[in-house]
Amino acid sequence: MYEELKTLVEVIYNAQKNSGDKDFLKYRVDEKFVSITYNQFVEMMEVFAASLYDIGVRKGDKVGIISENIYKWLITDMAIISLGAVDVPRGSDSTSIEISYILEHSDAKYCFVENPEQADKILSIKKEIPKIKCLILFTGTKSEIKGKIPKDIQIFHFDDLLKKGYTLINKYKNKLKSIRDSIKYEDIVTIIYTSGTTGTPKGVMLTHKNILHNVRSLPDVIHITTNERWLSILPVWHVFERTLEYIIMATSGTMGYSKPTARYLLPAFAEIKPTFMVSVPRIWEALYQGIVSKVKGESKIKWAMFSFFVKIGISYKKAWKTLKGLMPLFDKPFFLVSFFKKVGAFFVILFLWFWNLLGNILVFSNIKAKTGGCLRGPVSGGGALPEYVDNFFCAVGIEILEGWGLTETAPVIGVRLFERLVPRTVGPAAPGVEIMIGDEKGRPLFNQHEKGIVYIRGDNVMAGYYKDPKKTKAVISKDGWFNTGDLGRMTITGELQLTGRAKDTIVLIGGENIEPSPIEDKLLEDPMIYQAMVVGQDKKILGALIVPAEENIFEYASINEISYKSIDDLCKNPNIIDEYKKNIKSKINPKNGFRDYERIIFFKLIPKPFEVGEELTHSLKMKRNVIADKYKKVIEEIFG
Repeated sequence: MYEELKTLVEVIYNAQKNSGDKDFLKYRVDEKFVSITYNQFVEMMEVFAASLYDIGVRKGDKVGIISENIYKWLITDMAIISLGAVDVPRGSDSTSIEISYILEHSDAKYCFVENPEQADKILSIKKEIPKIKCLILFTGTKSEIKGKIPKDIQIFHFDDLLKKGYTLINKYKNKLKSIRDSIKYEDIVTIIYTSGTTGTPKGVMLTHKNILHNVRSLPDVIHITTNERWLSILPVWHVFERTLEYIIMATSGTMGYSKPTARYLLPAFAEIKPTFMVSVPRIWEALYQGIVSKVKGESKIKWAMFSFFVKIGISYKKAWKTLKGLMPLFDKPFFLVSFFKKVGAFFVILFLWFWNLLGNILVFSNIKAKTGGCLRGPVSGGGALPEYVDNFFCAVGIEILEGWGLTETAPVIGVRLFERLVPRTVGPAAPGVEIMIGDEKGRPLFNQHEKGIVYIRGDNVMAGYYKDPKKTKAVISKDGWFNTGDLGRMTITGELQLTGRAKDTIVLIGGENIEPSPIEDKLLEDPMIYQAMVVGQDKKILGALIVPAEENIFEYASINEISYKSIDDLCKNPNIIDEYKKNIKSKINPKNGFRDYERIIFFKLIPKPFEVGEELTHSLKMKRNVIADKYKKVIEEIFG
């Protein structure tokens, strides 16, 4: 249906042609939602592109966007793309160090900022980013910028440029069309930098071809129609959310912007009544905890009834999945075992049918009503969905389509299907994507149902890392296989189950990508820390395994008159733990360039050092998977 579309610019013009008067964007103004139709959006995109062209933006130029969700972001994005320029997005929580590196490395000349605070952040590092010659404010005013504005920096406001664009559109109309017509399938659309703290993030170059791969395949895969209403709550600069918004354009859907907090989210559910939304596991965990806390706060009878029906619902849905053959299997079971499991599941369904129906009437219908009552396809990505959360919403009747992907794959690699909602998997490969389970050298494992490194191949794989052919070559083989760095295995029916990470990047449950090495390097500056490994994959927050420096911890104990028989005693001593807590806090904080979600909240002191041949390689690099397995119980205690 969308095969004829060769650029993202064609996507929005096709949507205008088919659904010009239909509402495209809804956003909140003074607690009320206002709408922008497809016709209005295209008009704003064109006039804004005229203004950008007038101030000097040309094809191939790099344009930074430092902002969170705002409807102006998407207008800006599409205007930049229509000029053949390349946007370089980042969130407002980025540190000055990150922004400095990203803007300078990407050769950005222009930069949009959410507000004067972000403008000040950029002006404070102006010496490090000499190529930047223009800042454009989305909100606020120039007078609110506190920092000194250099003479070689121009400050504009989005609203002023948009207004001026209406006077310029006729002057540049033919030129802008000529530029749009010259854009090619293989042209770079965006450079998205992977997360880094004090290290060097990698700039992922994504083309029209890369992004259109998802735009073309996903609507049919998860049955997206032109009648869908979407709720947008993820950061718009994130590749998952961005691709979604292009898919909404392609399918002529309607999208409402909201913030992922109860104050804004619940009214947005009521107003938009979404049929689809994309999210990260943290959203669903927060909804689950909010529901549980609310019910617990009411009468004991309500809590008992709620708990009873949730258990019934989970058992009922699990029996149905067993009967339909939807449980993940990695080897073919013996016929009689499978047969008797299905027979048992059938009798469970018969026994629980009435109670599950009663639970739907008394409990689950109220929960579904809170999401607007129309939600049929919530998609979760950016981290593993906790099994208990998945089970709960499945019992309620809200089947979450868990998916998986990376910035480098634009992003979706696989997603659960309505037809085959196999739990504890991220579904089969998306159309046009090949998945291979291989070894460290990129060779396929003979048994694809065994755990190995996940490799993928397809048109969604990035063009490469900007200015870094060496790192590009390290992850993309000559025959096009991309090393995801994740560990996984395939079910016998073709779904992918992720089992861990071969690479170091930690993904929190909220979708934040964190490189642990810079944090660990900072921790090792403390004389009382000998070794450190940051942990927290699929958790809310980070934790750490800390190996004390023996000599220094003994000295500290002696000075502070702390008695002990062994280092094990000191690792459990409250006074020692408090000292480490204070030291860690002094190292990992915003003043040292770390973001709030990179703080180390909890940790455990490990008395035995990591050793070569066990936890360390011969080059003294940590074997993270080995350490995670060895200290699995300790890590569970950290987050318990």
